[in-house]
Order: sequence, then structure tokens, then C-alpha cells
Amino acid sequence: MPDMPAAASFLDRAAAGHALAEALAAHEALSRCAPPLVLAIPRGGVPVAMPIARQLNGTLDVLLAHKLRAPHHAELAVGAVDEFGGIFLADHALSLGATGTYLSHETARQRALIQQRRQAYTPGRGAPHVAGRPVVVVDDGIATGATMTAALRAMRRLGATPLVACAPVGARDAIQRLNALADAVVCLQTPQPFYAVSVAYNDFAQTDDATVIALLAMAADPG
Repeated sequence: MPDMPAAASFLDRAAAGHALAEALAAHEALSRCAPPLVLAIPRGGVPVAMPIARQLNGTLDVLLAHKLRAPHHAELAVGAVDEFGGIFLADHALSLGATGTYLSHETARQRALIQQRRQAYTPGRGAPHVAGRPVVVVDDGIATGATMTAALRAMRRLGATPLVACAPVGARDAIQRLNALADAVVCLQTPQPFYAVSVAYNDFAQTDDATVIALLAMAADPG
């Protein structure tokens, strides 16, 4: 009989964010830094990042990185692109049919969506400046790690320091690969076997754009 998924660890994304915030508040990588820039990967990363930004007295913003979808398997990532022009391709991309022509079209599509989201989420301004600033990159879970990889590579390229990646739950092998890309990786749950990010949550309802916009507005004007 195959192993069954364990009971959910988190009530919802906000609860997971509070748990992560406690872990990060005591983490040595951030202990002697100025308040960090807390960058959420939308959409699900934003409600996780909100309590983290509050706990660390940081500034909440978004970091836009989109996965590149596998042909005929939209939920499976073969890589990712970030809003700063970077691209990451997984080793298995070609074996899943992601040829040069396909990747060209998929990359263009995702970059266009990234531009639309930036305009919707933070109208009137672009991505935040990160050079020389402590940055915490947040997502609601890490499965393949493609999106987080693209995000961390972008932050390194642009000079964020120190750089911390975090998520409430992740696949152990993906988390291990991220260790080379950040000064610290904080993940509260790395279940073996890993089934899906959603298994860790009682409530994993999709986060929509309206919620992201509302949370960012709340963070910008907490009073």
C-alpha cells in the first residue's frame, strides 16, 4: 500500500506566513541587517509574505517570475523567466518536448503576462531596487523550484545581499538545489515523499489578482 499524505500542517497561507515569520525573526542571516525587502512571488506568495514583512519591519513588494510550462502539461515547469530579463531552463526541458521554437513562444507569452501583472500590482512604478539591500524571497511552496530559482538568480545578479529564500513547504531535492543560490534557505516542511504543495494546507484556495492588489495596498498604507 502506498504511503498516504500526512495531515495538513498549515490552516492557510496567512498562518504559514506567521510560522515562517517566527523562524526568520531568529535567523542569523537577518539578525544584523537593516529591515529587509520582502519580495513575494505572486500570487500565492503574497499572503504568506504579508506577516513576514510585518514581523521583520520590512517592506512588502512582489518579485515577478513565471514558470515556463511544459508542452501539453501546463502545471509542469520546464524553467522560468523573471521580470528583469533572466531565463532559467531545467535539465529536463528538452526531454519534455520544450524545443527552441516552443520555448521562444512560451517565454514571450510569460514575459508579456509579467509586464501586465507589474502594471496591475504596482501601477506607476516598476520593480524595486535591490542592490545592496537585504532581500527575503517568499513563495507559498516549492515543488520543482524553477520559479524560485529564476527569482534568486535575478536577485543575485542585481546585487541583493544578504539573500534569503523561504517557503512553508517544499520538495527536499528542490530545496537542496536552492542552497547554492541564496545565503540561506528557510523551509518549515520538507515531507518525504512529496506529493504537492497543496497537501500542506487546509485551505489552499487560489489567490486572485484582487487579493494581491489589496494586500499590497494594505502594506503600503497600514494605518
